Amino acid sequence: MEKCPEVIFSIADHVEQIIKGTKTQTRRDSPRYQIGKTYAIQPGRTKPADPRGRILITHMWVEKPPIRLHPLDAKAEGGYDPDNYELLYSQIHHDWQIRYAYEFKFIPVGREESK
Repeated sequence: MEKCPEVIFSIADHVEQIIKGTKTQTRRDSPRYQIGKTYAIQPGRTKPADPRGRILITHMWVEKPPIRLHPLDAKAEGGYDPDNYELLYSQIHHDWQIRYAYEFKFIPVGREESK
């Protein structure tokens, strides 16, 4: 399993949700993350990575507007409902035209896993 840079999660409780296994998706405006690679979990820009583990990207897909997330996808994003998630995403990424959805799983420190 190849180790790669970090993924930044700036919403306060997202890191804990990842570690508990309740947050298993993230959407980004960049296709920079790769399936089968692990990434450090960084709780904000310039903050050190969480030492408890990494995330392994297991799946990726592209989304374009107009889109309405399935309720299960919104929940996997951090316990949102579809409308609240889309509002939050639009506040962070104004006028987005394409986004990349990543599904991942938490890999605790010391536990090697392949994709």
